[in-house]
Amino acid sequence: MEHGGSVRNLVTWAHVGPGLARGAAGVVTRVRRTTPTVGVVVLGTFVAATGFLATVAFGKPTTGTGHEQHSSAVHRRDRVTTLAQGNGVGLLGAKAVDLPVATAPPAAAPAALVSAPPLAARENFAFAPYWTLGESASFSLIGLSTLAYFSIGVNPDGTLDESGSGWNGYQSQALSDLITRAHTAGERVVLTVNDFGQSSLDSLTSSPTAPATLATALIPLLQAKSLDGVNFDFEGAGSQDQVGLTNLIASVSGALRAADPHWQVTMDTYASSAGDSTGFYNIPALAPFVDAFFVMAYELNLQASQTAASPLTSVMFSDLTCLEQYTAVVPASKVIMGVPFFGIDWPTDNGTLSATSTGPAADIADAQVQGSAEPQYWDPITQTGWTSYQVGTQWHESYFENAYGLYQEALMVAHFSARGLGIWALGMEDNGAQLILAMDGYAPPGGPGGTGPVSTTNSSTAGAGVPGTAGLPTTTTTKPGTGTTTTTTTKPGTGTTTTTTTKPATGTTTTTKPGIGTTTTTTTTAPATTATYNGVTKPLTPVGQGSVDTLSPAGTVTNFQSSIPAYACLNGKTLNVYAYGLLSGKDVAVATTPTDCITQEFTFPT
Repeated sequence: MEHGGSVRNLVTWAHVGPGLARGAAGVVTRVRRTTPTVGVVVLGTFVAATGFLATVAFGKPTTGTGHEQHSSAVHRRDRVTTLAQGNGVGLLGAKAVDLPVATAPPAAAPAALVSAPPLAARENFAFAPYWTLGESASFSLIGLSTLAYFSIGVNPDGTLDESGSGWNGYQSQALSDLITRAHTAGERVVLTVNDFGQSSLDSLTSSPTAPATLATALIPLLQAKSLDGVNFDFEGAGSQDQVGLTNLIASVSGALRAADPHWQVTMDTYASSAGDSTGFYNIPALAPFVDAFFVMAYELNLQASQTAASPLTSVMFSDLTCLEQYTAVVPASKVIMGVPFFGIDWPTDNGTLSATSTGPAADIADAQVQGSAEPQYWDPITQTGWTSYQVGTQWHESYFENAYGLYQEALMVAHFSARGLGIWALGMEDNGAQLILAMDGYAPPGGPGGTGPVSTTNSSTAGAGVPGTAGLPTTTTTKPGTGTTTTTTTKPGTGTTTTTTTKPATGTTTTTKPGIGTTTTTTTTAPATTATYNGVTKPLTPVGQGSVDTLSPAGTVTNFQSSIPAYACLNGKTLNVYAYGLLSGKDVAVATTPTDCITQEFTFPT
């Protein structure tokens, strides 16, 4: 499964027209999700009524070279500043498995599922790779609609690869039990078949007998396991196989539907494919033969060439662009946006959002970050969760899709009336129930979180912030408006955690936790800016001029107070407020000369 080259960017639901780029003049250099300004009030009502929502913006990014990302390995990530082909690393956590063969068949799909349309009204589609089947009993399935077992390979002649771990997983009791659990919950389970070799795909798509051979092989496999359809994951390059691939899918899909009309047929495609007529897939031609496309939009906007001068983020292909292109050529109901349960970890020159990479990156499972002791932050530009830590004196940064990011994806999908979200992959997450709730459009508690340090200093203390490395870091951090935080942490059962934080408060807290040690937190007063909004005192954070469209008033803040000299001339003032972004959870208070003493914008949580 390929990372489809899609990155998302942030203007949130700020009030700009569809596709309008706030960063068009080159102001925005890091982008991720992009969301048009449509129906904010209506959307909010819909969200409140249903619990499932609709998404995001900062400036429409460029689309790179126009070529889709691909490779001959599964779920790869490009890390260069163009949409180059074949770069990245292999499967996260993939390993050979030898699971006990099934001794009991799975439960058949319930009658209500068999009689239902092939797709749920709202799809939450999740891959279950063979190497995670051993832990599949712990998977959180509530809220999912389709599980795709990944996978069995397809040979160049259309036969299936009846060897190796994928085939072993298909025959296992673990898969049978997972199918039973899913069917009991009213969820479909489909079989993914894949081919990632270009020469193999060339043969497969040109063979006059391969379509019938593949269909003949698939039908009994689905029937034997009471499965509910097929997911095709064919990843190649260039347009030479377009016609043959379309003919292959048309033929096999027709045979599957003739064998069982309730079977679901989906196909995995690159994020850029709907707008790239020279790529591997002809999306409009394929559309009649599939129930939905699973769009592999896994990029977290973290591309960087592996040099010390390269930024961690780049202007690439946005999820907004992806959805605009797909929904322009196929019905939105045929689009499932794929998102990652994994992240990426870079060695960096410091621990801030402005850091640059100092070497190659590594993919990491979400659980690896979620299970660490490191503080987790929110990058409001790329709209991803992130954390920084040190191993010895070497800084690292991990970026990952957290619950708030998934919530924003759900909003965007609903805005475009797309079919839903999909995830790669079960077994890579921690707190899966919260992540799936976010996919359904339920905002996670606590909002996106803080943005993290703006400056850091090295420490000689060895450590690492993610599981699988030795120890934890010593960090000196300066945060906007809060002062300095010094953190020394030792893993559970090995020592003491001491945190000194400067923020708008004063006091000392000492906490001892069983098996962890003693935690001491000292807080002292630091410069702060506040104002009253709707009767509640809010902390204000200065932001760059022009970050908000002032055509959308949202009231005023009163009793502005700041101990920061640059803003003290506004003390006691009333400032106009404008909607900055529904999804960011913030509005903006605006001071403007000559009415006010300075021109400045301040964000604050709504």
